[in-house]
Amino acid sequence: MKNISLYDEIFDEVTGEVKRLKKNENDKILNSLTLKYETDIPNLERMCYIMETTLLNRKRPDGKMYVGFQKLSRAEEIWDRFLDIAENVDKIYVFGENDRALTPHKNIKFIHLPKNHKLIREWFLVINSSLYKSMMVAYDLDGFGVKPVEKDRNFKGAKTTKPDLVNKSTELLEALV
Repeated sequence: MKNISLYDEIFDEVTGEVKRLKKNENDKILNSLTLKYETDIPNLERMCYIMETTLLNRKRPDGKMYVGFQKLSRAEEIWDRFLDIAENVDKIYVFGENDRALTPHKNIKFIHLPKNHKLIREWFLVINSSLYKSMMVAYDLDGFGVKPVEKDRNFKGAKTTKPDLVNKSTELLEALV
């Protein structure tokens, strides 16, 4: 398996200065078309929730979604939501360390990453469909097991809706599936 870092490939191509997001940042900021940020897990969760909602409102399957949780167990809390999203896309590719078995779905494929893979330190969501293109990637600055409360871990990342960067991300991740 090719050992790529989506963060290394995309972060510098997103324009703007890095903004330190405050705790419980407002949705307007999290829904920005382009954003470079440092933040904690609750803001990343909310950012992804906002992006995923566009797929839940679809009436017909369209496009692909690529998501990286570092560890598959990190997806457990929201897995029912992903099973719903899977009905509205052609395919969801879920990347992460294989530390938990999740309920399968015909439109979901698991990409198990080895422990030394660069994507293990990254959290990402790439949505590439005919009507909506968006992506975010964040690098885990702290790592697992460092903070007493895991949700306090710090990430540095970027979010964009620029089609060329979404397409580039898609191509990089497709090489792993």
